[in-house]
Amino acid sequence: MKIAVCAGEKSGDALGHELLVDLKKNFENIEIIGVGGSQMESQGLKSFFPLKEISYMGLIDPLLNLKKILKRRKDFISFLKIENPDIFIGIDSPSFNSGICKTLRKETNIKTVQYVCPQFWAWRYGRVYKFNHLYHKIFSLFPFESKLLKKHGVNYSYVGHPLARNMKIYSNEVQIKKELNVSTEKEIIAILPGSRQSEIKHHNKPLSDFINDYVNENPETEIILALNKKSDLFGELAKLSNKIKVIFNSTQKVLSICNLAVVASGTATLEAAILSKPMVVIYKSNFLSNFILSKFFLKTKFISLPNILSEDNIVFELRQNQVTGREIFEKVKDTFKNRESISSKLSSIKDSLLVSDSDKFSKAISDIISK
Repeated sequence: MKIAVCAGEKSGDALGHELLVDLKKNFENIEIIGVGGSQMESQGLKSFFPLKEISYMGLIDPLLNLKKILKRRKDFISFLKIENPDIFIGIDSPSFNSGICKTLRKETNIKTVQYVCPQFWAWRYGRVYKFNHLYHKIFSLFPFESKLLKKHGVNYSYVGHPLARNMKIYSNEVQIKKELNVSTEKEIIAILPGSRQSEIKHHNKPLSDFINDYVNENPETEIILALNKKSDLFGELAKLSNKIKVIFNSTQKVLSICNLAVVASGTATLEAAILSKPMVVIYKSNFLSNFILSKFFLKTKFISLPNILSEDNIVFELRQNQVTGREIFEKVKDTFKNRESISSKLSSIKDSLLVSDSDKFSKAISDIISK
């Protein structure tokens, strides 16, 4: 069996790694071709081109690099037509992979799968009516989107979210605190301003204002700024590094020992939810991106995954002009007052995202191939 895959960014590379482990375990003489990063290459994939050539985030950067992206997609489609795999699996990056699936459905007999459902429930809802024409099956991460896919008669398999399966739970908080050189006596607030520098830039001043105010009124609380790398520490937050503790490349450990987190909207909110950590979610972007999303696309009531998954306003969300030091301060105080109730509500999220069958991908693909 020959299977083609395409991951468009690092998060997709991680998903693809788990997928390839399952496939290689359950199919003999399997050949894997396509595009991926280092994790997928560790499973034997030789990437058709470097993943970074199509890994652009947001609304503006992909537009600025559109010509290069489209050229890469055209070359990749030609490669797939020559190789003629049994199945093509697009991993996340639906804007890139849907064009591939569209051409393959029209011009070949290659089966098509999209792993990670396009977020039609958040923007451009009408896409759901085209899914069965694009994909033979969608692998869905979330229960609520599976319900919507079923409602619209879309072929799907619920595979759960890999974070719920693979995220390490640190049971010995004292040990982790000692490892990170953090006080074992103080309450801890974790600050996660985002994984990309553009996010950190927009959150820099309001978070700095919050930290200054909170430290002045609550000197007994330890505040930890969790960043991926040293180059993420800049601006007003860098000036505060003598007042707070800054820890790099240990986000999940920091979340595991905190009493409360202030988190930029994204995957980190799901990590915090899996750990049942009370949080305040913030999201601030440039004016143009926010205007386009709000005016023409965004349809969800909530912006954070914990609230979207629970379909309830469990954690506070602050967006755009609401993201100020004072607003964050007030929401942190309110969250501390209700943290036990919030933690209890968050605790059910992890179980809802678990699928215990380690062969789920292979079984779904066998079903697709047999039809």
